Amino acid sequence: MKKLRSIVSLVAALAWLGSVPVLAADVAADAAQVATQATALPALQQSAASAAGYKVTDLEVRSTAHKITITVINSPLNAGEPAGRSNEASKIIHAIETSIAARAEFEQVMMMHVDYVSRRGTKSKIVQGFDFNKAPSGSFVPHTT
Repeated sequence: MKKLRSIVSLVAALAWLGSVPVLAADVAADAAQVATQATALPALQQSAASAAGYKVTDLEVRSTAHKITITVINSPLNAGEPAGRSNEASKIIHAIETSIAARAEFEQVMMMHVDYVSRRGTKSKIVQGFDFNKAPSGSFVPHTT
């Protein structure tokens, strides 16, 4: 039995090692994609802020090759009901969705996430988060479980 486990472990390790160049190629392509997206992030931040009635400094927008994350900092809605944050998050996502439509650097984005945080100094506490997944139509819809 011990010998079988050793063989299975060895096969698994060899299979993983064989995939490393492929993973490295994907990492390089993703890094290039993120670098291209970076130039558009200030405009996305402005779109999101305008859609929800915030100052640009009240939001942060980050991206990976496949995901955009919007952080809403110290929103008045933090003390309100979840439905208010959900409605506002949908407005923010719609504004960003419109801004990235037909832009090649964002074609691979499959998910957007909105976090409402309470921030004091350098410490942030998440109040609530929302996920939106890309539908076959290209629009981003709220994730439900």
